[in-house]
Parts: sequence; C-alpha cells; structure tokens
Amino acid sequence: MAGRTQGRRIVITGMGTVNPIGNSVDDFWCSLLEGRSGIRRATRTDLDEHSVQIAGEVDLPDLGGCISPKLAKRVGRFITLGQLAAGEAWADSGLDLAAVERDPTRFGVIVGTGDAGNDVHYRMIRRIERSGSLDSVSPFYAVGVIPNMPPALFALGKGMQGPNFSVNSACASSNHAIAVAAMTIQCGLGDVVFAGGTEGVVDVPGFAGFSIIGALSERNDDPTTASRPFDRDRDGFVLAEGAGILCLEDYEHARRRGARIHAELTGIGFSCDAHDMVSPHPEGYGAEQSMRAALAYAGLTPSDIGLINAHGTSTPLGDIAEARALNRVFQNGCADVPVHSTKSMIGHLIGAAGAVEAIAGVLALKRGACHPSINVFEQDPEIQLNVIRDQPREEPIDHVLSNGFGFGGQNGTLILSRFEA
Repeated sequence: MAGRTQGRRIVITGMGTVNPIGNSVDDFWCSLLEGRSGIRRATRTDLDEHSVQIAGEVDLPDLGGCISPKLAKRVGRFITLGQLAAGEAWADSGLDLAAVERDPTRFGVIVGTGDAGNDVHYRMIRRIERSGSLDSVSPFYAVGVIPNMPPALFALGKGMQGPNFSVNSACASSNHAIAVAAMTIQCGLGDVVFAGGTEGVVDVPGFAGFSIIGALSERNDDPTTASRPFDRDRDGFVLAEGAGILCLEDYEHARRRGARIHAELTGIGFSCDAHDMVSPHPEGYGAEQSMRAALAYAGLTPSDIGLINAHGTSTPLGDIAEARALNRVFQNGCADVPVHSTKSMIGHLIGAAGAVEAIAGVLALKRGACHPSINVFEQDPEIQLNVIRDQPREEPIDHVLSNGFGFGGQNGTLILSRFEA
C-alpha cells in the first residue's frame, strides 16, 4: 500500500478554508464545480492609479469565536484568515478539548505563510511617518506581523502543546508545512498536527512588490477572466488571499477514536531549482525532481495518478516550465491524466495556495469529480497537457498529485490518496 513503507500512515480527518470562492469547504467545492471565478476589482485597497486593480478577496464571514473582532482589527489579516480556516478544520475533525487535555504534547500546529503581516507593516510605517514618533505604533504591532502567530494563536485556544511553528518558502509554504507535519507524526513527535497555510497579501505592499516585476495580470477590464493558466494569452497571476488548514493524524490514533477519514497523505517531495530568485528553471528540472521524489515516497508510478492539480499560476514562464516537467515525469501518460488549476478561479494565494489546492484534491478523491480550469480559451500549443476545460469531469480517482512552487526555486509536491483501511 502506498505510503506505508514510510512508517506511520498519515490520514486527513479535518479540513477548513476561507478563500475568494468559499468561506467553508462545502461552499468552496460547489463553486469549483460551477467554475465560478472569485476575481474582481479590489475593494479594500486604493488602486485607482495603479496598473493592477484586480484581486481575489475574501468577504469575511462571522468570526464565530475563532478570533475576537477587536484582535482581528489589530493584527495582520493573515492571522484572522488562518484562525477561521483552523476553526472549521477543528470542528470537522471531531476532536474535543478533552482529547487534547489527555496529553497536549501530542497535538501540534504547523502553518505556512509567504508575506505574513505586510499589511500591518505598511500601516505602522505610515503612522510613524505621520506622527514622527516610534511611540505611535500599536502594542500589537510585533505580534500582529510575525509568521508564527497563526499556529501559536490556534494552539493557545485549544491548549495544544506539541510541535508549533511556521514555514516560509513563498508559494510552496503550505505544501512544505503539510509535508513537515506528516514527517513530524511519522517521527513520533505527535499524533495530530493541524497544517496548511494562510495569506493576507491583498494590500499595497503585495500589489507593489509583485507588479513591479511583471508577475501580475493587468486584465483590469475583465477580472473574472484574468487568471488564465495554460491559456495562450495569459499575462500573469492574480493576487489573492485566504487560508486552508488540514488536520493530519496518525491512522491508528484516528482509528481508535473513530474519526471520519477523508483521505490519506501518501507522498511528499521537495527540491530546489537553484536557478533564479524569481523565475523557475525554464525546463522545470526542480519541479520534475519534486514530483519524482513524491512518487517514490508514496511507492507509486506516474500511471497511478488520476489527477494533477498543477501549480498553474497563469504566468507565461511558469506554466510552460511546469508543463515541460510534467511531460518528462508522465511521458506519454500526459495525454491521459487530467490536469487542472484551482488558481484559475481563486487566483494565487501565495503561501496558502498549496493547502487550499490540497483540500480541492481531497474533495476530488471523495466526490469522484475533477473541477474544471476556467478561462482556457485557446490552450497554449507549447503546453501539451490534458487540461480539464469548461465542465467538471466525473470519474473515480485514487491518487491526486498537487504541486506548489515558490520564488527562490523552492518546490513542494504532495500526493493525496483515496483512503483504504
């Protein structure tokens, strides 16, 4: 059985998300099958004079006790989004505080983020400039921006005293966080680890930083079609925010408590392009190695994979590099295995992207359906992939491969599998 050669089996017993097309896992899935875009003109950032004016924004739901409204106003948005997703994952897992209290050191939280609290940095710097005094900053400034605060706050609320830290590898952050959480359990350092990513990067620093290097789509006149992975006329990714958290659990621990198991995490792979600070290797060699490592870890061959959730950002260079890597890994199988990009609907959630896409992968396994990639009006002839276009496909899937690649050439691949006892 795939994944069992690595020791303890890692199952997924809870999921939670907030993102541009859904403030819950169920809403997210319905929107994916509908092919609904969450991209619009940005409403919370003044971009009237900027070349990019579109984003994937989250309309926050009721905070529901996940974080106090007063604290949410004082800390980075990535913290609030992370607490909302973690709260849903906790409820979905069926765990209770009594279980944690029996041995709190066996419960951990590992959450990735790319830009963390840049929105708060920007506000505080402007406040200092206006007042001329360092004493004008909020006492919540330090804790409102540091990347480790989402896992710390969630653990604080539940009394979880096991491994707890953040991971930062740009757009690969949450894939790496999930993989490290799995390794933590397999090493015997915990039984349950909540893992994923959160990002609140839809702000002035985010737009300024990514647009100046030409990474963002400037299709302001038609936001819903701006994110175009695999399309011939793609012109960049769409900046987006959100969070995704999964409850990873040792199978035996989950079995003993009678947990509902959504899927199994069977494969993880890492690599580094060692090529450029921003651009991927044009041939996708790092991406290829990450995928091959994940397949080897899982004990699977490319022919076992029933669905690929591509990194698929909608950038001219990135999509081609990934396609080249996929073609080398899957060879002739690329004509058969379905490929899609969740980013076509939600945009690019940077450090949270991989976790939200992993949730989409788990749902595909459970529901026997693959969501479409929207906005592929004319597939780039250089991208020789079996892209799911226009309509979802209903078919049983046993294994999903999900990619996440970050600036700096840091790559992470996950393989999610249908659970079999």
